[in-house]
Amino acid sequence: MAKKAEEPAELGLSLVTVRRTLAVIEMLADSDTGMSLSDIARRLDVNKNIALRILMTLEEENYLYRHAESKFYFVGFKVSNLGLRVLSRNRLLGQCQPVLRQLADTCGELVLFSVLDHGQPRWVMAAVGRRQRLQIDPVTPMAPHATATGKAWLSTLPDAQVAQIVEGKLEPLTPFTVTTLEALLAQLAEIRRTGLALSNQENEAGIAAIATPIWAGADAAEAGARRCVGFVSITAPVSRATPEDFRRFGGLVRDCAARLGDAWPLPEADSFAPSQNLMPHGLIL
Repeated sequence: MAKKAEEPAELGLSLVTVRRTLAVIEMLADSDTGMSLSDIARRLDVNKNIALRILMTLEEENYLYRHAESKFYFVGFKVSNLGLRVLSRNRLLGQCQPVLRQLADTCGELVLFSVLDHGQPRWVMAAVGRRQRLQIDPVTPMAPHATATGKAWLSTLPDAQVAQIVEGKLEPLTPFTVTTLEALLAQLAEIRRTGLALSNQENEAGIAAIATPIWAGADAAEAGARRCVGFVSITAPVSRATPEDFRRFGGLVRDCAARLGDAWPLPEADSFAPSQNLMPHGLIL
């Protein structure tokens, strides 16, 4: 009888540990520079011994690693591999990949595909065209007000929700970045009209990108029946891609998004090879 009386308390303690463990993975996934044991314990609001036990377990299971010199903790690639395994079983990437590959071959530039994950866009696949690859850190967080994909996403939301999302976050990443809510909302109104979002050196000097939402159920009888499920974009350096090129790219991404949206939710298709490099290193986002 005593054992049964203890079970609810033990279960509650286990659930708290699970929540703390997931919180560690999430906070490290959002950190560019890693975190120390002290920082993690403080964020979890626990003593260092508890935080250390969680970190040691995650490190043993290869979900994170500790830098040899700084002793800071970083999330490991095993976490992203889990996501790719889920996507592969859903056949999402397997069916999208040929469409994106065709777009990259046609435009000759970098094509990025993202899906909505808990209401926010996440890049999940890249296709590189025949021209020179663009170089940056592939895990750079998306700046909604400065990237083409980010602005395409914001355009699908009410202005009041946009204001909440970007409040205090309109940093000037380049001299061309929009830094006021009024200017951003004006851009979003135009994006809603045309269906195309342009980032012209707003996120990275010398780089421009154009993106559009992917709408599922776009041909539904009721307009409210369609839903935004992802985004597709083309990125290129302004040194070789002219405004005329980007006008052409706009038509290409619209056609690609229409094809992807028409197939959503995606039926079963041949699975892709898990070893494929779906988000290559060194790409400008």
